[in-house]
Amino acid sequence: MNRQIYVKSIANNRVRLKSELFCTQHNLELLEKEFQDIFTSFRTNLSCKSIIFTYSLNTTLENILNKMERLFHITLSVPASNVLCENKSCSSCSLKKHDAVSWKRKLIEFGLLTGYALYIFIGESFLGVSIAATPLSLVALVSLVAAIPLLKESWQEMKHKQFTLHTFMSGTLLLAIFLGEATAAFEIIYILRGGMLLEEYIANRSREEIQNLVELDIQKVYVLIDEVEVEIDMHTLKEGDIVVSRSGEKIPVDGIIIQGNAEIDEAIINGRSEPTFKQENEEVFAGTVCERGRIYIEVSALGNETYISRTMREVEYSLMQKSPSELEADRLANRLLKLGTLLTVGTFFITGSFTAAFSTMIVMSCPCATVLAASTAVSGGIANAAKQGILIKGGDALENVSKSEVFCFDKTGTLTTGRPVITDIVSFNGSDENRVLEYAAMAEYRNSHPIAKAIVAQAKDKGMTFEHTLESEIIPGFGVKSTYNSERILVGNKALLHRFKVATKEYSKTVSELLGSGKTVVYVVKGETILGLLALTHEVRKGTKEMIQHLRDKGVKHIVLLTGDEVQVANSFAFDFGFDEVFANQTPQGKAEAIMQLKKEYDKVVMVGDGVNDTFAMSKADVAISFAAGGSEAAIAVSDIAVTHSHPEDVVNLYDISKRSLNVVNQNYYIGTGTNLIGVGLSAVGKLTPVGAGLIHIGHTLGIMLNSSRLAIDTNS
Repeated sequence: MNRQIYVKSIANNRVRLKSELFCTQHNLELLEKEFQDIFTSFRTNLSCKSIIFTYSLNTTLENILNKMERLFHITLSVPASNVLCENKSCSSCSLKKHDAVSWKRKLIEFGLLTGYALYIFIGESFLGVSIAATPLSLVALVSLVAAIPLLKESWQEMKHKQFTLHTFMSGTLLLAIFLGEATAAFEIIYILRGGMLLEEYIANRSREEIQNLVELDIQKVYVLIDEVEVEIDMHTLKEGDIVVSRSGEKIPVDGIIIQGNAEIDEAIINGRSEPTFKQENEEVFAGTVCERGRIYIEVSALGNETYISRTMREVEYSLMQKSPSELEADRLANRLLKLGTLLTVGTFFITGSFTAAFSTMIVMSCPCATVLAASTAVSGGIANAAKQGILIKGGDALENVSKSEVFCFDKTGTLTTGRPVITDIVSFNGSDENRVLEYAAMAEYRNSHPIAKAIVAQAKDKGMTFEHTLESEIIPGFGVKSTYNSERILVGNKALLHRFKVATKEYSKTVSELLGSGKTVVYVVKGETILGLLALTHEVRKGTKEMIQHLRDKGVKHIVLLTGDEVQVANSFAFDFGFDEVFANQTPQGKAEAIMQLKKEYDKVVMVGDGVNDTFAMSKADVAISFAAGGSEAAIAVSDIAVTHSHPEDVVNLYDISKRSLNVVNQNYYIGTGTNLIGVGLSAVGKLTPVGAGLIHIGHTLGIMLNSSRLAIDTNS
């Protein structure tokens, strides 16, 4: 047994190792036992001979690797000193920005290759110039230089006794040059370099967006020192300090309120559009906003250890894991590799012809048929979706939408607009609806709370003219207190009335009914008399109910509501709109756990959300869809698909495009595979030259592109 352990990936305190040692249950149990106090999570993948673990911050990766070496009496294939990040302050090795100089150089190199490719194409096709393709020609030299990254990777794989598609492609390139087919070699490496560049761009763009999110851009903070507020640099702040946060400021740390109270916008954490009232001994989080009030916070976590930073690291870890479709693609590539090698060798032994064998190798090594069959259909589907304001980041996401059995939806900001609207006005004690609304609007006129704005807007829509110069006292977490004609006016929740000794028991049945239907209740009081109630709910996006029904009609088995709302509100909403299951009062971790639970029961899960609180769940789903209009940058960065207009019917349109794209992909596979089989057969009997092999690629490429173009042109293809 090969007793080496390979370090495959590292991201902060998460590591993936691969070894033959991890093929036995005994060794895995030994690892779990020896590191039970160090590993905070531990996962095995027997088929890949890998273990993935996260470890406690009380130790270092170097200590873990050294202990593992002693445990199995082996040495690591990559020394610990070579894989550990020297920058102790970085959030995550995986979140580092890519080297701008290196990236610029790669762009220049690909631009030069593109220019040379145009030179060859124009020269041979239009000018009648014969381009030399011998082993010592310029084309051969350019191909070798361009293939250096591929050749380096192949060399590393060969040192580890691995034979992969990269190794096969490298052999094909070198053999093509040696046999005088340098132009074919250049064509192959040009396609590969372009794909590698695009893959690197997408990966680094995603990491940079996540890194930008966790950076709070706060340079200075106020701390309490000897009862005096002192401004200091953010980087000098430490655990245990007392930070002061005022109205309108973003909270820079995680901590506990030791003095004061405030209304805090925690939408980035829990997805609720209304501010949360926080007071002494309650926890607050970095990145949330102190909308109104003044609080003193004892720091419990800052920088990389804040809740939002840890959540985004979890998102990054989840994104690093290969999806089932990617693993299946790896297995398919491995089978094609073996088949290509077998057919190439077989052709040589049967025919004795290097030319026939090389023709077969070109047919089997160049991935045009397999790649184009899916990529052109997916590109057509993506173009079609883009016309409708649906931005799709990758082919896997598009394909998996219509393969998914479960669709999960966040509520606030996704299915609702986040704007509260008045649905009911209930009057008591001889009052009427207009009077209830009028008194509420007068008291709330200067309040910036979303509910206050909704009340004032409703009054104006009704054409009411009312006194709006009243001085009102805003009581965070309760409501407002005002005075009109020497009488006290109260507008707020039940706690506000109890605070001023106003009895509410007589109206409890009506209030309970409104709460039971998922609405927020606001009392309106004049003096000691309750004039009435205002019931509000968040505006639901038009077409939500129709979307759910259409998805069900198209074959989606399970439609789920995942929300941070209270149970009563969530259940009422789910009942009204026909959801199959509800997960209410969920934290970001709770939503992610719900996704993982559903993935065990169903084949593929889609998560639709709009906020940072949804990103962890989105990263766990097979497909993540963000409603981009008003959605958070984090959700958009993590999502596979962004619905720019946030129209529920666009989810149904997306499903249809996915289904049609899959049909075209299957058609293209028949075209590509059929022509490849014909090419291999002709090569085997000596009827196909290397140039002819190239012509086969051109022929089926045109056929596939024409078939796929229907998707971009005709929405009913």
